[in-house]
Amino acid sequence: MSMTTATYASQTQEPEIDRRDTGLRIGLAILFAIVASVLDTIIGIAVVFGLVWTFITRRPPNEGLRGATNRLISFDYRIARYLTYNEQRIPFPFSDFPDPIEEPDWDFDVRESDELGIDWSEENEDDDELRG
Repeated sequence: MSMTTATYASQTQEPEIDRRDTGLRIGLAILFAIVASVLDTIIGIAVVFGLVWTFITRRPPNEGLRGATNRLISFDYRIARYLTYNEQRIPFPFSDFPDPIEEPDWDFDVRESDELGIDWSEENEDDDELRG
C-alpha cells in the first residue's frame, strides 16, 4: 500500500515548506556552498602559513591571525548549520557576522609532545652521541 505525500505530511505533523521558499533556499545553498569552499581554502592557507611561521620563528602565529581564523571557522560552521537545516537564520551578509563560537584555547606552557606523552630527551641523547 502506497502513501501519498499529502497523507505522509499530515501523519508526521510537520508543516509544509512553500516551494518558492525551497527554491530560494536552493539558490542560497549553492551560493553558501561556494562561499564555504572558499573559506575552507582560506583557512587551509592560514593553517599552512601558521605552521611554517611557527617552524621558522619557534613562536605561534600572532593573535590577529588566530582571531581572524577563529571568526572564519565560526562563519563556516554557521554556513554548515544553515545548509543542513539545523539553523534557519541566513548567514552573513544577510545577518551579522558571527562571533567566535569558542575563545582561543592556547597555553604557551603546554607542549603537544607532553600532551601525547612523547619524551624527546631520549632522541636528543642519541643525536648528541652521534655528534661526538
